[in-house]
Amino acid sequence: MLATLLPVDSFTVVALVATFVLAAIGLHFTLGLLGVVNMVHGEFILIGAFATYQVQDSLGSPTWGFVIAPIVAGLFGAFVEIVLVRRLYLRPLDTLLVTFGLSLIIRQGVQLIYSPNPKQVDDPIGGSFLVAGYNVPWWRLTVVIAAIVLVAAWLLFDRTTIGLRWRAAVRNPELAEAMGYSVRTARTWLFAIGCATAGLAGAMLAPINTLTPQYGLRFLVNSFLVVILGKPGSLRGLAIAAVVLGGSLGVLQFHVSTVYAQMIMLVIAVVAARLRPLVTAKRS
Repeated sequence: MLATLLPVDSFTVVALVATFVLAAIGLHFTLGLLGVVNMVHGEFILIGAFATYQVQDSLGSPTWGFVIAPIVAGLFGAFVEIVLVRRLYLRPLDTLLVTFGLSLIIRQGVQLIYSPNPKQVDDPIGGSFLVAGYNVPWWRLTVVIAAIVLVAAWLLFDRTTIGLRWRAAVRNPELAEAMGYSVRTARTWLFAIGCATAGLAGAMLAPINTLTPQYGLRFLVNSFLVVILGKPGSLRGLAIAAVVLGGSLGVLQFHVSTVYAQMIMLVIAVVAARLRPLVTAKRS
C-alpha cells in the first residue's frame, strides 16, 4: 500500500539522509565548534574506509575495522592538531591552506600504498528484508541507526560537565583559562573526536561504496553544505540540514539524473542559506 502511494523508495531517501549525517558530523567538531576550515575532513573519511579495508585484507573480515578505523583516524587527528593546526586557530586562511595540502598528501599516499584500482569492503551482515513493499538491506539500516545514535549521543554529551567545559573553552578561551580549564586540551580532544567520527563514517559507508583514493572527496562538499546550512556548532541544525539536503537529493534522483539532482540540491542549499538569516531575524 505504502509503495503505491509514494513515488520514491522511502528507505533509500532515509539512508541517504543518514549518509549526510554520518559524513558531516565529524566536521561539526572541527569546523562548527573549532572554526577550522578543515579541507582534510574527506581524507579522514578516506582513512577510516581504508583502515577497514586493511583489516579485512589482513583478517579476512572487516568487522574489527569498524572499531579500529575511528581509533586510527582519531589518533592521527590529534597528531595533526598538535603539530599543524594548534598555532593557526586565529588564521583561518592558513588552516585552509595547511589542511588542503595535507589532503593532497594523504590521497597520494593512499594511491601509492593501495594503487588507484577500486577496492571493496564486504558487507559484514548481508541480506535484506521487505517492509511495505520496499527492500531494506540490513547494513543500510545499520547505517541509519548509527547516524541516529551518534547525533543522540553527542546531544547528550553536550549536556555533561566535560561537554560544557569544552564548549566554554572554545567559545571564551580567556575566561576558560582564568577558571583553570585547559583550552589546548579541549581543542585537541574536539579535533580528535571530529576526526575519529569521520573515520567511523568512512568505515560504516565503505561496504556500500567503491573505495578509491578519491573516496573522501565525494563527501567533502556535502559535509560543508550540511554544517554551514545547519548553523556551525549546532547538532540539531546539522540534522535538519541533512534531512533537507539529503532528502531533496534522494527524491530528485528518482525523477532526474544524478547530475541534475545535485545541481538542484545546490540551488536549494543556496536559497536556504539566504533565507535562514531572515527567518532568524523575524523570530528574534
